[in-house]
Amino acid sequence: MTDTSGVVRCRVLLLEDSAIDADLIHEHLAHIDGFAFDVEHVTGRQAYVDALDGGGPFDLILSDFALPDFDGMQALALACAQRPEVPFIFVSGVLGEERAIEALKQGATDYVVKLRMERLRLVVRRALIEVRDRSRLHSASRALGESEARLRFALEAGRLGAWDLDLDTGRLQASDICAANFGLPDGGCLTSYDALTARILPEDLPHQQAAVQRALDTGGALDVEYRCRWPDGGLHWIQVRGRAVYGQDGRPVRMTGVSLDVTGRKKAEERQLLLLEELNHRVKNTLAIVQSIASQTLRLVTTPAAFTESFQARLHALAQAHDLLTRQQWQGALLDELLTLTLGPYREADRVRIEGPPVMLSTGVAVSLHLAFHELATNAAKYGALSVQGGTVEVFWSVVERAGMALELVWRERGGPPVVPPSRRGFGSRLIERGLPYELDGKVSLDFDLAGVRCTLVIPLSDRVRLQ
Repeated sequence: MTDTSGVVRCRVLLLEDSAIDADLIHEHLAHIDGFAFDVEHVTGRQAYVDALDGGGPFDLILSDFALPDFDGMQALALACAQRPEVPFIFVSGVLGEERAIEALKQGATDYVVKLRMERLRLVVRRALIEVRDRSRLHSASRALGESEARLRFALEAGRLGAWDLDLDTGRLQASDICAANFGLPDGGCLTSYDALTARILPEDLPHQQAAVQRALDTGGALDVEYRCRWPDGGLHWIQVRGRAVYGQDGRPVRMTGVSLDVTGRKKAEERQLLLLEELNHRVKNTLAIVQSIASQTLRLVTTPAAFTESFQARLHALAQAHDLLTRQQWQGALLDELLTLTLGPYREADRVRIEGPPVMLSTGVAVSLHLAFHELATNAAKYGALSVQGGTVEVFWSVVERAGMALELVWRERGGPPVVPPSRRGFGSRLIERGLPYELDGKVSLDFDLAGVRCTLVIPLSDRVRLQ
């Protein structure tokens, strides 16, 4: 531990039976620059064992070689077993090169002869610096290992595959996730650049190769997306990012990076583009309908107030149809739901009967029919069966044979005032008689019978009009 003055404080366990020699060792330690020593001095085996077992952390162990109740080699063995990371230095009055060599073989850091005690300072300083360097190296290694573990976890969590390419040999090292992005079981199936490019769709290969070459020429990042064919025949999109590593001569020698299967994102982008195109188409259609409603309403009314009332009512009907389609994610609408939306208030009063098999309508057909039903219901409420007490409306449909299977739908009013055929066709009549046959590719008959209005629609069954 370093104090505020920059001095490194060290705890020393000193095993020495001679008080004079212990003082001498203290004196030499005190003259080692940059270090301060707290020495725990023991003289025998039991005290030494107790210090190793229960003493605080030691930075250094100094021991005599010849002791009254046991020898230094035994002390060394105990230290190696319990404190193997702590430097152990013999400070011995026993001469002999063979003893010193044996001590070093058994794990001692150094062997200092008391006749040359001045060497102790150098030996201790060197041992402590080596320990400090080893500690720093160990910490750095541990931090690197933790960093690599975090990186592996992040790569696995993000399904990112790691790869490394030797540009000279074409040898490729790919992680298992990288191989999985190409539909392969493990990295051993993707060991060369040729094996990689063989999996790329031929029409995407020039784009991939140009991106790699551009990254090598400019020193910039590689960021490319291409399609690959999996062994099961499936087509997948792969995004690859990386960067080249250059040698001392400035020549690229390696390229390393990550890969990711982005097939899901690509499909989502395609769906989004289709949705935008569909939205654009629907907006244009809606604006065309609004423009037609405005033009026809303006042509057939006599006052601004009448125009406002009729135009707003028709826009409200259009909005109702859109609300219904939105609830169905614009996948279409059921015919009975559409009629219930239009005639709901009268149906609750038992003045409307709706009957027929489940029929699914496409969005365009649903909007057109809803506007037509709105015009029929409005006319019935103002002038027809729904304008008087006891009048009723029946709407029923069935599948019939009409040069192929077709849906026949009949709107019939009963119990209303006597019907007088109009002298001129209004917006509703034009919409039903001219607009519906064009939109539905069918036939429409609108009859103003004396007993009540009757409208018959015959619509061929298709993807736009089908039994549910």
